[in-house]
Amino acid sequence: MKEEKTSTKEKLSKSAASGAVALIFLILGFQLAVFVMKVVERPPSDAGQEAEYGAEAAAGLVPEISEDSAAASAPPPRSMRNYPRSRPQNAQPKRSRYGGYEAPEKPYSRPPRKVESFPFNPNTVTLEELVRLGLSERQAQSILNYREKGGRFRSKGDFKKMYVVSDSLYERLEPYIDIPKLELNAADSAALVELRGIGPWYARKILEYREALGGFWSVEQLLEVYGMDEERLAPLRSQVRVDASLVRRLNLRDLPEETLAAHPYIGRSTARSIVRYRRISDSTAWTLADLLRENAIDSACCEKLRNYVKDY
Repeated sequence: MKEEKTSTKEKLSKSAASGAVALIFLILGFQLAVFVMKVVERPPSDAGQEAEYGAEAAAGLVPEISEDSAAASAPPPRSMRNYPRSRPQNAQPKRSRYGGYEAPEKPYSRPPRKVESFPFNPNTVTLEELVRLGLSERQAQSILNYREKGGRFRSKGDFKKMYVVSDSLYERLEPYIDIPKLELNAADSAALVELRGIGPWYARKILEYREALGGFWSVEQLLEVYGMDEERLAPLRSQVRVDASLVRRLNLRDLPEETLAAHPYIGRSTARSIVRYRRISDSTAWTLADLLRENAIDSACCEKLRNYVKDY
């Protein structure tokens, strides 16, 4: 009984060993078949092609080619061989290694946009003009949106601060930025408030002093406005100008004492002296220099009034 069991076990062991060996040979045979298929389907190497070409040339089967035609018909570089020169019309785009598709070839390249340089005021320039100056439509619209929200360009530096204006663009356009200065003798309160550093209170003070003075002869006269100092005037010098022809002239020979006294450069005492001198002199002959010589006015007053009295 024991001998039969032992014999059965030996048979099973031999059968298992035979099956394992057969499975190993089957796997090896399959891998060998795959390898042979790859070798057969692989295109011939450059060395093989050159050897074949050399053999045909030696046998006289290849026609002679001149140097010029040889250069024109030279084989493509190694990296470009075995690749189709153009993709068939109905071919599907290749997938990249990351699963996406290759970007389609551009049918044409956009020609470079023509850029112009011309004088412009950033407070009034249009979208079309900004595009001509070199900005994109989106950048130009950002500048228009800034203006629509109440923003103003008071100096060239304000245009440079726009985030859509690059340093290179500003460097090219800086000589063409033309922001007109505000004329003080014709400006109203709304225009004065838009000046940097000038609020409603200072705008009112400037208008009151301009009315009493008869107009500004120079920008420096703003320092005579109550509360104005050099620090506040500094940024205004690049924003304002004066038209001296708009200054209202005084007729010292005819104006009443009250009107003369209201002028900032005359005052009550000087007005009384002028009226007194008019009573004792020929009003058709005396001049501003005569008032100074007779001590009706002092030299400081005389110097200030030169731009405010009528020529006699």
